[in-house]
Amino acid sequence: MKLKLIRAVFSFYLLLGVCMGDETRDERIRKLQEQMAALEREKAVLLEQQANNKPKLTEPAASRALLDESGNINLRISNSVVIIEGDLGVGTGFIAATGGKKYLYTAAHVFSGNSKLTIKNTQGTNFKKFGVLECAEGADLVRMEILEEVKDWLEIIPADAELPIQTEIAALGNGGGNGVVSVEKGRILGTSADSLEVDAGIIQGNSGGPVVESSNGNAVGVVTHLSAERKDVWAEGTRQAEVRRFACRLNKQWEWRPTSIGVFLVEGKALAEYDELTRLCYAMVQLEPDRNGMRLEKDMGGGATIIEILTRNKDREVVRSLFKMNADLAESKATLSQAELKKKFRSLVSQIHSQATRSNEAFKPQSYAWFHRSRSTVSVQARKESIEELASYLDRLR
Repeated sequence: MKLKLIRAVFSFYLLLGVCMGDETRDERIRKLQEQMAALEREKAVLLEQQANNKPKLTEPAASRALLDESGNINLRISNSVVIIEGDLGVGTGFIAATGGKKYLYTAAHVFSGNSKLTIKNTQGTNFKKFGVLECAEGADLVRMEILEEVKDWLEIIPADAELPIQTEIAALGNGGGNGVVSVEKGRILGTSADSLEVDAGIIQGNSGGPVVESSNGNAVGVVTHLSAERKDVWAEGTRQAEVRRFACRLNKQWEWRPTSIGVFLVEGKALAEYDELTRLCYAMVQLEPDRNGMRLEKDMGGGATIIEILTRNKDREVVRSLFKMNADLAESKATLSQAELKKKFRSLVSQIHSQATRSNEAFKPQSYAWFHRSRSTVSVQARKESIEELASYLDRLR
């Protein structure tokens, strides 16, 4: 705007000079030349300021792309990926910058259920200093600010950026849980307000890793299993619970709820134990006491058998009693009549019914993080149904 004003003033003075008389023409020309020189100096200053205000690229766009000139994965991108090891399994996370801070991002289910976690990058650097855990409301997504120096990180795609269908992307992660960052290339197949559908060959272990745009290396999503909506308590550890080819969008303005990592892990552990007791309830209903023993190999759904569920609960007194009863029956050591056997078995079922009822009354997930709250809805309904089935079974055993 100011440059246009300078041009207008220059034209005005030129016109004024032409209109002056001969006696003052030489003097006016000299003054105009001085004014023109001053305006040129001011113009030069303005142009320099304008140039300084333009954003400067710290690195060429090619250096931020997924692959370098040799076709190898950009080290800046691969070094931003971290491997998350817990006592229940292995997943992926990544470091990204937003709002002037650097965060560790991952899927909530990568953390959930574990008692302890180890977070390190592919170079072997362990990260131990973090801020509070922040959980996204409405998504399988968490993040923690990193309070120690990091050398490599990803930039998150701007909130107003478009992601057209067929955009080339890549999913990075600890594919297969072998401690090596794998790169699975693909394209965006579909989008929603919350998620992206991709055709990259995501496998177990990629969960929590970044989905990046191939052209610029920006993080556009977090690998998760949004498509595998939780419908029952049998999906854990089965094909229905494996990572699907969906990612949680990062350019949505998520509402972040702060908590501590300790509280989050306790929530996940409590929910896992709650579900395990529910599975035990369902398993007990399927048992039929007989003088020759009980059929423990029966499939309960989700690939789990009665014997597997009982084995996971072997520390419970009622399960130990059940195992002893079955062993005695199989070895013909039991001298009980069928009626006495039925009565003894009913006592064990009654104990499980009482434990499940008390556990249900004590379970209060309302204050949990969204990820655990949403999963607990299915858990509570399953527990209610299992208690009802136990009560009905107890009536039949009278």
